[in-house]
Amino acid sequence: MQNRRVFAFPLLTFVVAAAIPRSTIPLDGQSGEFVHFEGSQTNPIRLSADGTRLFAVNTANASLSVFDVSRPRFPDLIGEIPVGLEPVSVNPLSNDEAWVVNQLSDSISIVSVSRGIVIDTLRTGDEPMDVVFAGSDQAYVTVSGANAIIVSDTTSRAVRHVLPVFGGSPRALAVSPDGDLVYAAFALSGNGTTLIRSDLAPPQPPPTNGNLPPAPQVGKIVPADDPEWSSVINFQMPDNDVAVIATGSSPRIAGYYSGVGTINLGLAVHPENGDLFVANTEARNLIPFLTSLRGHWVDNRITRVAVATGRVTPFDLNPSIDYSTLPNPEARATALAQPTSVVFDPDGEFMYVAAFGTDRVARVDTGGNVLWFVEVSPPSGSGSNVDPRTKRGPRGLALAADGRYLYVLNRISNTISVVDTRAQGVVRELPVGADPTPAGVRIGRGFLYDAKLSGNGTGSCASCHVDGDVDRLAWDLGDPGGEMQIVRQGLRTFEFHPMKGPMTTQSLRGLAGLAPFHWRGDRANLQEFNGAFPALMGGSEVSDFNMLTYATFINTIRFPPNPNQNLDRSMPGAIGPGNPAAGQEAFLTVAETRVPDPRTCNSCHRANPGPGTSRVIIRGPDQALKVPHLRNMYQKDLFNRFAGRTIDGFGMDHDGHVSTFLDFFAADIFATYSRQQKLDLTAYMLSFDTGTAPAVGYSLTMNADNIDDGGVQTDWATLRQQAEAQDIELVANGTINGQVRRLIYRPSQDDYVIDQGPFASFSNADLQTLVEQGDTLTLMGRPLPLSETTQAAPDVSRLSGGRKPGH
Repeated sequence: MQNRRVFAFPLLTFVVAAAIPRSTIPLDGQSGEFVHFEGSQTNPIRLSADGTRLFAVNTANASLSVFDVSRPRFPDLIGEIPVGLEPVSVNPLSNDEAWVVNQLSDSISIVSVSRGIVIDTLRTGDEPMDVVFAGSDQAYVTVSGANAIIVSDTTSRAVRHVLPVFGGSPRALAVSPDGDLVYAAFALSGNGTTLIRSDLAPPQPPPTNGNLPPAPQVGKIVPADDPEWSSVINFQMPDNDVAVIATGSSPRIAGYYSGVGTINLGLAVHPENGDLFVANTEARNLIPFLTSLRGHWVDNRITRVAVATGRVTPFDLNPSIDYSTLPNPEARATALAQPTSVVFDPDGEFMYVAAFGTDRVARVDTGGNVLWFVEVSPPSGSGSNVDPRTKRGPRGLALAADGRYLYVLNRISNTISVVDTRAQGVVRELPVGADPTPAGVRIGRGFLYDAKLSGNGTGSCASCHVDGDVDRLAWDLGDPGGEMQIVRQGLRTFEFHPMKGPMTTQSLRGLAGLAPFHWRGDRANLQEFNGAFPALMGGSEVSDFNMLTYATFINTIRFPPNPNQNLDRSMPGAIGPGNPAAGQEAFLTVAETRVPDPRTCNSCHRANPGPGTSRVIIRGPDQALKVPHLRNMYQKDLFNRFAGRTIDGFGMDHDGHVSTFLDFFAADIFATYSRQQKLDLTAYMLSFDTGTAPAVGYSLTMNADNIDDGGVQTDWATLRQQAEAQDIELVANGTINGQVRRLIYRPSQDDYVIDQGPFASFSNADLQTLVEQGDTLTLMGRPLPLSETTQAAPDVSRLSGGRKPGH
């Protein structure tokens, strides 16, 4: 349901603002265990139009923090308001109304600052990322998972238009000076590369280690427009990096800009000429082998798009680094890695760029020259020093109208650094707000994002595992000079050649209990990835204790819900021409009879329930591979070489060569399956359970105008049922008799209790009456802790060979 109610508020005085109620309750509910999804902050901090209020999302606490900045140097926290799960962006429509974008909740929380509550919830579709306002009454929202822009009315909050875009994961938004255009950057846009599958690719070069046997036959990464492969590549792959939306009464996609960057996380418009400036990284995945990529697998850039001519000009933020020198502490002392946010000085002469990977905020002119930068790390992590445990992680920027003070939201420390741009230094650092993040999770997070763990400070694990997920690319991180690796699983022994060929980046979500790791299952545990720090990143291995800290953090990241499932965690009746329920039946019961050892899909891809993998290593024609999980298959359908045009160049399977599910089912092993069964299996895998119920994060705002709506009542009942099924913990935030309160639902009693203060309980009928009389409540499903019944990993032990280097 999309719940809408019209409110009109005057601008508030600071006397009123000072009375805003605060919620300092850690929002991890009664579980006692922190659960997170590593939300991808996009524009997490913004100022009100008059510059008197600063709005910042508190992703860890699922809340919005509001600061009085009438004294710009001394932000004063005046309110913390619960919103949806994993808030990643905020944009104030006025001093009193802010729109908060919740990535995990698939919603926008419309917040009233004066009332201290969410007054409305706008359902958006899968993984919204940013919102901007254009014209007199339009809000534009990027919906990353659906590859779409939705346009809503800011008064009625009704969705007026849905604009599909041809590009991967639209996130950051910006508006032209005249308001006639809105720009959306594709975060995972790719770089026009794709794969020539192994049976068509040329052989690998001979190993440089003469003791190695011949390398296996593998695929080859090539530009999709390479004329040498035109007889094989029969599809077009436009490299769309930024979408242009023409606003007005009938918004439309007016075009795209290409050649901007591979991972585009920040976007700003020049205040005078309207040119675009995009903070991005460019992947060098066309270059094979660790030895060629060591210390330099991405470039960190600002790209200028001249809107008058369409000319695209990238600027390297680290033009003077000698990548052949490793380690390179001099480079580490100045490097700007993984730019994520960019804002312009009011006169447009220069901009500020947040370097998320190296804890720096740089002033950069419009020619891409770095004028100076500010360290936001403490001394232990500043300069060439490396200290992931104290990493800040600057992710969002907001600049005062006079350009004097710059507010930097630090994702990892969950703080705001106040930068005096005249003094060129941090003058204050303050918490965003209440933070339930355990110290171990916060400290471990730094190891994923700290580019100073590389030899020259230019890249981190997150350069490819963007926000703990993927870059949708394949990389050939083989090592012609490496050694054979021998791994035993149970009674079977496998030999792995170091020249493994292209393999797609795997998500770091949902890894708890799924060892062994990587496509070949050649890593017994997460600690065995330590070798990537020297082999790929050109740095040094971290200590065993630090690697354990890192692994502990990674194991806490959960997969988001599958957007194709229903709110009650059931599968839809159909996805395209396929029936998911029939597909599940075939998955569990139909065995392939034309092979010596007939098995169902479920024999290897454990489901019902399960992660979709037995975690067993299986011999293949060229090299052994671990049975992969199926929990994010719904995210891998943007590569379609049969459709004529494709967004992604890599799809399913280890090297990304499988384009569609039907392409996968074309293998001889599926010969006994009918075409309809294959379509049903496709529908089932697209709705495969991720381990997180769809009701997690689902928000339902109830007010006097919609409480009797049938859809609202149905969703309310479903949320209660999901709490009874222990798929969620159901909470309610809003007002009770006009007072801001938080309630927790007790399934055993079918009632709600106030979680702080004198005990009071309310039945469903009680809440119905209170809302009818003028109270507003937002119900939301919160995640429960990870299951305690996670199976132990199969026995995987190394017999000989050193630590597997690289990725």
